Amino acid sequence: QEREWGKYPNEEFVRFIGRYFFNLGKDERKKIKICELGVGQGANVWFLLRENFDVYGIDISSKALKKLKCRLEMDYNITCLDNFENRFKVGDIRDIPFSDTMFDVVADVATTWYVSYNDHKKVYREINRILKPGGLFFTFYILKGSWGYDENNLIDKDTVLNVKEGPLANQGVIYFADYKDLINLLVSAGFSIMEKEILIRSYENMTKFLKFAVVVAKKINGI
Repeated sequence: QEREWGKYPNEEFVRFIGRYFFNLGKDERKKIKICELGVGQGANVWFLLRENFDVYGIDISSKALKKLKCRLEMDYNITCLDNFENRFKVGDIRDIPFSDTMFDVVADVATTWYVSYNDHKKVYREINRILKPGGLFFTFYILKGSWGYDENNLIDKDTVLNVKEGPLANQGVIYFADYKDLINLLVSAGFSIMEKEILIRSYENMTKFLKFAVVVAKKINGI
């Protein structure tokens, strides 16, 4: 309710969409169903709608969805969202409120890291469940060793309770994934890794760093 963030789409997500789908005409894009986990106030949703995709999403915060609806209707004059409440739902990523094999793409931009390591097994099974066979999962993920990781404040494997400093401070549970663990979790949930990159961003005159994994995975087995 109080925080404002995510006004612009994630650059790596834009690149992903461009690589896989910008070869399609706008009529064909409308057939591509995309679900974003943790829509926030809608930066990525706005981008996808402007590019004519069929967009859905969830967020654990009802306030976030109210901001999303207001932004689409007022700030960007996108008023073509029929059945908003059926497309954008309050929900927990451990129990996603959409049907089996519904989506061509599921997007996670800085959302799934807000559940513990052990809960990722539930999350990735749920993502697998709602994806069509051969569907794609995009994730932009914080990695172990980033600013704020504190091995003395763990509640689960590499899961920090209330980061004390840096951009992720005071945001509750954060799982700072070991890169190999992240890949193994996805493979165990029935995914094949299509693309994988690591990005590093510096802060405070290169004295602090955040590391991110950018992974594209394909559903190969139902769980």
